[in-house]
Amino acid sequence: MYNSIYKKMSKSCYFLLMIVWWLLSGYGTAYAQEKAANDASGFSGVVVDQYGRPVQGVEIAIKTSGYKAVSDETGTFGIDAVIGNTLVLTHPDYLIKEIKIPKDIKKGTVFKVDIKDKKLKNPANLDVPYGKTIDKETYLGAASTIYTDEIAPALSANILGALSGRLPGLYVSQGRGYRNTFTNQSTVSNAFLGGQADDSRVGYNDNTQYGFSLRGAFSPVVVVDGFQSELFNLDVESIESVSVQKDALSSMFLGGRSSRGVMYITTKKPIAEGFKISFTGRYGIQEPIKTPKPLPSYQWAYLLNEALVNDGKSGVYTANNIESFRYGKDPIAYPDVNWYDQILKNNSDIQSYNLNATGGNKTAQYFVSLGYFTENGLLRENAQNTYNTNLSYDRYMVTSKINVNVLPGLKMGATVIGRIEEGNQPGAGTSSIMSDIYTLPGSVYPVYNPDGSYGGSNSYQNNLMAKTIGSGYIKDIMRDGYGNIVIDHDMAWLAEGLSARMVGSVVSQSRSALDRSKQEPVYLRTLNPDGSLRGYERFGSIVPQRNGFIGVSNFQYMYGQVALDYKKVINKSHTIEGNVFADVKEVLDNYQLPEKPANLNAEAKYDYQQKYFAQAAVSRSYLNRYAPGKRWGTFYAFGLGWDISKEAFMQSIDWVNKLKLRAVFGQTGNSIGRDNYYTWRQQYESNAVNVAGTGAYYPQGSNYTGLYENVAVGLIETNLSLSNPNLTWERANKLNMGLDANLFDNKLWITADLYSDKHFDLLMTRGKSIELIGLNYPAENIGKVRYQGADLSVTYQDNIGDFNYYVTGNWSINQSKILFIDEQNVPEEYMRRTGNPAGTRYGLIAEGFFQTREEVANSPVISGYNIVPGDLKYKDMNGDGVINEYDQTAIGGNKPLCFFGLNLGFEYKGFELSALFQGAYNREIYFPDAGWEYATGFIAWGNTYSQAYEHVLNRWTPETAETALFPRLSTSPNYNVAPNGMNNSFWLKSGNYIRLKNLNIAYTLPDSFSRNYLGGVKVKVFVGGQNLWTQAAFDLVDPEVVDFRNYPALRGFNTGINIKF
Repeated sequence: MYNSIYKKMSKSCYFLLMIVWWLLSGYGTAYAQEKAANDASGFSGVVVDQYGRPVQGVEIAIKTSGYKAVSDETGTFGIDAVIGNTLVLTHPDYLIKEIKIPKDIKKGTVFKVDIKDKKLKNPANLDVPYGKTIDKETYLGAASTIYTDEIAPALSANILGALSGRLPGLYVSQGRGYRNTFTNQSTVSNAFLGGQADDSRVGYNDNTQYGFSLRGAFSPVVVVDGFQSELFNLDVESIESVSVQKDALSSMFLGGRSSRGVMYITTKKPIAEGFKISFTGRYGIQEPIKTPKPLPSYQWAYLLNEALVNDGKSGVYTANNIESFRYGKDPIAYPDVNWYDQILKNNSDIQSYNLNATGGNKTAQYFVSLGYFTENGLLRENAQNTYNTNLSYDRYMVTSKINVNVLPGLKMGATVIGRIEEGNQPGAGTSSIMSDIYTLPGSVYPVYNPDGSYGGSNSYQNNLMAKTIGSGYIKDIMRDGYGNIVIDHDMAWLAEGLSARMVGSVVSQSRSALDRSKQEPVYLRTLNPDGSLRGYERFGSIVPQRNGFIGVSNFQYMYGQVALDYKKVINKSHTIEGNVFADVKEVLDNYQLPEKPANLNAEAKYDYQQKYFAQAAVSRSYLNRYAPGKRWGTFYAFGLGWDISKEAFMQSIDWVNKLKLRAVFGQTGNSIGRDNYYTWRQQYESNAVNVAGTGAYYPQGSNYTGLYENVAVGLIETNLSLSNPNLTWERANKLNMGLDANLFDNKLWITADLYSDKHFDLLMTRGKSIELIGLNYPAENIGKVRYQGADLSVTYQDNIGDFNYYVTGNWSINQSKILFIDEQNVPEEYMRRTGNPAGTRYGLIAEGFFQTREEVANSPVISGYNIVPGDLKYKDMNGDGVINEYDQTAIGGNKPLCFFGLNLGFEYKGFELSALFQGAYNREIYFPDAGWEYATGFIAWGNTYSQAYEHVLNRWTPETAETALFPRLSTSPNYNVAPNGMNNSFWLKSGNYIRLKNLNIAYTLPDSFSRNYLGGVKVKVFVGGQNLWTQAAFDLVDPEVVDFRNYPALRGFNTGINIKF
């Protein structure tokens, strides 16, 4: 079982050892350059961070005497010390470090000391769109940021797996445990475009297993290093920080997409100090967190009989049949197959490797990264196959960055990224296999017949094992390339503080899939009257292996930007900043007409002694998806801030380091999706009809007399909807009020935000059709929804000597309300959607089970259905004595969603431990979303019935009436046949949960050991786990991956090594 894993581990270990040998043998002497100067009068040194960049403001003290020095902007310091002294280095954003001055210091050289970032950093700068870095003191918006040490421990193909529970306001949901292959889902390419493909309110997936939204409304626009981009396939090792920026000012330069908010990702940059190499290798094992427990065949047969009798039918299994299932007398005629055990392995492997190098000097700096990621699925394989049939995903990435100081005041930077992704799945399709595992009873056919053929019958002509290992394979391939160039020009020669920036970017992507699928038949064993073997009857088709391409698509994206920046400080007190900015894009997606958005932006900022702040921005946005005269939209935002801690009356309060109030208001915009080019213009198409059975086709419409009489020709409106030439931008009025506080020598950080976002002019369709011409109303800018809530983040970080520790918690609450949707007229107020939260579920209110026929007789009726004891009992909302659609009301989703994260850890002399708990409450799960086959079981498919699961043993019967947890069994729990399947409150369960999302332990070898035995090479080893523990209010499903027809959520264990020099 572990053979394939062993082979992969062997290859990975060999690759790892070769890399380590190369690093040690080829570059181990590089550390010899890191020397120090010292004589009787003292010595000098330079402090750098873990990336080799100089660190300013580090306090260097001699441990015995307490004498101190401070590093300057180049990281350099001088201090009176002698060989053997121990130096203590401290800085608010870095771990305390003690180092003894080595004995081999030579006079005249500079001693270099590297210090590590604190796990939770609070740097002075913040990256904001587009490509700008600002002083955080002047920032008025609502931002939450995490850094590489918090992101890196998660072993995942998708960075969203590392963000869940870490950033207040960002809600990450997991819909399945593995990415979809491109051939399973019709997706629009969105390479490096961050969500342009789907403007839904709840986030989008783009084949990933995650969705995400910001403050309950949209998925945020992803910006990577100043460019709108995608995040799903970034190498985690290349990321330096991730920030979500939630207010109107922060997103204003997105123009027509500014309502969505920003997720800004900063990747690692080249450094100008020497030559640095880093290698990280990780290997992990994954297993399902939860799989359902199917009934054994004998219980399934017994309870199916009960369900049929409840439906007024006869049972199909005799007592002898049930006994045969139970005792396995003939496993071919009476199989008992657990398909989860047969099709899914206990675990699968996941691996990630990254090698990067950076260096340079004052003139030019470079960064090069090579990354490889691979993840295998849980599907079983056949060793006799010469090809892979398991679910798998491989990603290869190469990144190259270079920055050049061309001339004084003129800088250029270029980035090139290449990526290849390859996905594999069985030819029958992973989604089809997962659905069959879930729905197929274990009693209907054996996996194999005694002669080795696949079991089956006339009713089951596609054996599930054959679909898994014998259906060939489909491989999807994506190749894309990305390049950008940035030119910064200091124009102080024209005006002090004036600078210009020009940016260009190109993306090209292609996707295709190789179809090598096939199908094999199944066989049913037949016996003679005396019980001897007669033979095997074949059912199903023999389909030879295909060899073709499917799903070919191409995508191109071009972007250009020019900007002017101006900054002036007057009398050392007044700071004025201004920015004008223009950009244009062109998106070519397969055969669609080009999308051409553009923005013209301006911004002005003012602060007085970094105490009082004011800022305003305006954006004029263009999109060619709207009708002429509607293509331009204007959006604006402004903000005010006050740092109270800098007032004279606060100077005596020494435990308050910062206390800043801020407020931002703005009107932002959102554009229609890329697929809606013709929404504003009526569309027509020919609709052909077969003429007199001849096989000749002509359009329908007006009559045409010609070769065939009475031929209909013409055009018809498509989509049965009218166009709307008045379509325009969706908008939102967004208000954010916040507080930032740093207390007790900056050990305690508090950030709190209150917000109210009113989205209006939302595209919606009116609630009734235009009966005169039989067409639907067109989409109109009529919808109004409000989102309100709060985000809170509290961090405490301190040390006791060498023991550095931290704890940080974040909490978010979000409440929505539909203000207007033009719904149909309803007879009762309780039926209205307006006024309820967005996403509210509607249905009948369940009041328990009917227990007796007398109770049934004295209760409201359901038209067309004979209610019996064991059925669900519903509330008659309008009192008319009939349960129907007029009794439906809001049954869930009316509480504000709350989600949280708690991250804690410590570091002591190289040992590190961190843990992340993440969860949500006021959250609901609708149990049938897991599928009716799981919720109730025994769903009828013609003359066959679906699997059922252990929890149905707690169904209602006359004997269990007082303790039953589920309704009586039935083969038809749907609205038209039985009441138990009506949308109702009984099936609505609590979705509250808390997870131990990540647990990581690491150890870094001491510097002295590295210098003495490894030539200065720094080594860190680590182990970790993901989704190790879950406590859920409703434990019959995973609280996130509810639908068992999807690939299960995974628990992971991993180990790895990081080597730097």
